[in-house]
Amino acid sequence: MLKPPDTIALVARLRVLVAQGRTEEMFAELVALLTQMSQKNVELQLRLMKMLKQTYGRKSEKLSAAQLSMFLDRLGESQAPAELAPDLVLPEIPVVAKTKKKGHGRRPLPENIPTETTVIPAPLKDCPHCGKPMPVIGHDCKRTLEYVPGFFKILETLIEKRACSPCGKGVFAAPAPEKLCDGSLVGPGLLSHVIVSKFKDSIPLYRLSGIYKRSGVELPVSTLADWVRIGTDALEPLYEEIKRQAKLAFILATDDTGLKVLDRDSPHGIKKGHVWVYVGDSRWVAFLYTPDWKSEPMQEFLDDREGYLLHDGYAGYAAVHAKHSMIIELGCNAHFRRGFVDALDAGDSRAAVPLEIFQQVFQVEELAKGKTHEERRALRQQYSKPRMERLGKWMAETLNIEPPQSGLAKAIKYGVNRWAALTRFLDDGRLPIDNNVSERALKAVALGRKNYLFAGSDEGAKRAAIAYTLIGTCALCGVEPSEYLRDVLTKLSGSWPQSRISELLPPNWATARAAGVASEAPSAPAA
Repeated sequence: MLKPPDTIALVARLRVLVAQGRTEEMFAELVALLTQMSQKNVELQLRLMKMLKQTYGRKSEKLSAAQLSMFLDRLGESQAPAELAPDLVLPEIPVVAKTKKKGHGRRPLPENIPTETTVIPAPLKDCPHCGKPMPVIGHDCKRTLEYVPGFFKILETLIEKRACSPCGKGVFAAPAPEKLCDGSLVGPGLLSHVIVSKFKDSIPLYRLSGIYKRSGVELPVSTLADWVRIGTDALEPLYEEIKRQAKLAFILATDDTGLKVLDRDSPHGIKKGHVWVYVGDSRWVAFLYTPDWKSEPMQEFLDDREGYLLHDGYAGYAAVHAKHSMIIELGCNAHFRRGFVDALDAGDSRAAVPLEIFQQVFQVEELAKGKTHEERRALRQQYSKPRMERLGKWMAETLNIEPPQSGLAKAIKYGVNRWAALTRFLDDGRLPIDNNVSERALKAVALGRKNYLFAGSDEGAKRAAIAYTLIGTCALCGVEPSEYLRDVLTKLSGSWPQSRISELLPPNWATARAAGVASEAPSAPAA
């Protein structure tokens, strides 16, 4: 950090230089000092603008074509870079037809909701004029959507016992049903509700305890925490298998975020742990917790990885790519673009130039939706490649004349240092342009920590990673997590074999359900 100059010492130093006739040296020192302070001032202004935007500003990074045009007009012809001149005629991108948004009118009610029908009889059965019976000719139907609060029920199992009175040679009883944890009252349905409420709906356990109390059942937070432990311990084999499947994916996208964890050894009683997410082929999502931001656990996880690795450029991944030549880096252009958005928000209108290019490149991605991989690659080669080349040229020329500490320079440096990874998507239609799939997956963690603030321990954070993994993978394959966990926890409480654990993974479970095949554990042989 730049320290404020010692004014008295500085003045004394300048006076000595003047007295010795070394005026050029004096001016050089003054200019160097002013330049250094100016660069630091710019950096602090950018940080302040970013913090103010995060607190009070808009959260969306979207910019309309009209906004970008306004910023480009501000530059003026004298400031417009040479690349904006028509030295290269870019192919015009076809306009994507926008689907008409649904109106705000009443939506039709779902067909799978049970319907209770009440018939209100007509006030008269006989005609008041002729006295003859009036047949029913139809009904006016009025529909009301009602809500029945969730309720508890007790499942009581009576285990029959038999004894032979004549011989008195023992008592014979049926085997007791297996449970996830002996001595616990929780059933699979209630356990799935607790896990989904906390890690999907982000309801802290103390609030959940209050909700249950209103239904007439008092469950302390400590009991609910024990149930979370029971459930996540049972789900751990599935968690390990999902991690393995994610690492085998063709494209593995990753991102990370912080998580506060209670720690008695820390000065303030709280330390900052870290949650890493790995999304494999948009089919598997695995969360990993580490007690700090060191890269060693992440590198260990990726040791046997082969294929593409999509990330935002975290420095720890440099060691991964240096060590494993079979891991190919993919860059996130949404993260790349974000640096120019910050520069524009800080008042630098020149950032509108790359932002306009990004707007056109992402427009091509909209055009390519629903296309085959080869069709997407052809569209990118035709429309996106020349625009990215123009962006590269603009960055090279602008960086040469830009102060290194400015927001624009930092955004450009990010792109220059990762240019190969950021443009790799142009040559393969299977590769994504950004890492938004990872950022979406991390939203569950971000929302959860706003509500429950911190994890109780490192072990608690690891259990949270297990729950987020199962629930997140359910979301990717369109599976309702409560129904899934209820069924899976029921099977895991029985004698489900480890050799068939893959059948319970969310995508495989969903496929079996869609085919009408219910996976059942083999029954024990008869005695």
